[in-house]
Amino acid sequence: MNVKRLVAIAALLSLALPALPSAAATVTKPVTVKWNTQAVATLTVVTNYSAAAAQGLGAPSILANVNGGAGACSATGSGSETAADVDFGNVTPDSGANYTDCLYKNAVNAQVVTSSTNWNLAAQVTTGSVPADTQLCAAPNGVANFPFNGAALPVVQSARGAAPSIVSVAACPAGNLAINGTSATLATETNAFSSASPANIGHDLELVLKPLAAASGGSPTQVTVTYTLTAN
Repeated sequence: MNVKRLVAIAALLSLALPALPSAAATVTKPVTVKWNTQAVATLTVVTNYSAAAAQGLGAPSILANVNGGAGACSATGSGSETAADVDFGNVTPDSGANYTDCLYKNAVNAQVVTSSTNWNLAAQVTTGSVPADTQLCAAPNGVANFPFNGAALPVVQSARGAAPSIVSVAACPAGNLAINGTSATLATETNAFSSASPANIGHDLELVLKPLAAASGGSPTQVTVTYTLTAN
């Protein structure tokens, strides 16, 4: 009788007591997930460029400044242009002591599309060489000075109505760049540019001819200028 009562009481007690939680342990370990998205970049270069950054196929406009001498520039280059050509046509240095300056309007537009916010564009003569009697200067269109930099760089054609007077082959004017065997920086950017709104680095090219009275001879007929886009 007593045993049965004890068992019954124990059973009732077990029903009355709440369940106790079991002891828990929490351990955390971090995992770092990394990736490196490669910069996407394209470079399109056209010459004698239009207001839409298209390749010009007609005769280019070339402005002359003979600085009072008898030198001459071809007013429209050599005629119809083809992709990658900047053809000044026939140029004649002054037989006396005056420099001859020939400006090719809308010579080159370099268009950049890139996801990079750290990129630059440079130009350099890679085949042939600009002789000591000649200077090749790039003059920017759309900004006051090289290098280009901005959140928006639309196509801008040349507004120059005359070739600037340059009377030295030692250096190009302030804000311009000498195009020769040394890499010249045209743009240094901290902005990405989509295909809907690309970066346009448009520029004229001015050929400066030393007068024959001071020249040493040896002018080449052409050089190759290579444009290099580096996106990080």
